[in-house]
Amino acid sequence: MRKGAGWLVAYGVLSVVHLITIAIDETWSMVLTKVALMPTLAVWVRMQGGPVALLVALAASLAGDFLLQIDQLLPGMAAFGVAHVCYIVLFTRRTTHRSPVVLVAYIVFWAGALALLWPGLGDNRIPVAAYSLLVTATAITSGWHGWRSGIGGALFLVSDGLIGAGMAGHEFAARPYLVMATYCVAQYLLASSLLPVREPVPQH
Repeated sequence: MRKGAGWLVAYGVLSVVHLITIAIDETWSMVLTKVALMPTLAVWVRMQGGPVALLVALAASLAGDFLLQIDQLLPGMAAFGVAHVCYIVLFTRRTTHRSPVVLVAYIVFWAGALALLWPGLGDNRIPVAAYSLLVTATAITSGWHGWRSGIGGALFLVSDGLIGAGMAGHEFAARPYLVMATYCVAQYLLASSLLPVREPVPQH
């Protein structure tokens, strides 16, 4: 078993439990399980020898999770902005193939989604526009890096897009579950794609 696998299992269990707490609508359980997610993933990343910038991204995400959970929108977005800057730097440094198709596709998606949500965002229009551009940059650079990270970046964009939809008044029953399900999977895929590649142990 790979080193620290128990922490990864714990992250998966916490993710499922958090979705259950959303269903039962118990505030303290939601807060506790949500703020436990990123530290658990960070311990696993640390045990795999993950880069410091990745740990900073997860720490910033923890701050963002807590702030958003207590309805501190702008500070929460700022914390997640730090996380995305870390991801962008990490993926940019690790990729040599920068597809213009991926770039153009995501920019078109960003512009279209923002135009759709813009009328309902009110005073949050400018902060959301700036933050969503950072999330889109993470999706682009992670897509350049590889399929695993690319899916992670796309899911992070979907998760935050669903939050934006709620802010703009586009509410539906499954939205809170989809926000967190896509977020939890996205963070795992992004983090795992940035870990050092372990050489297989020779068999004698």
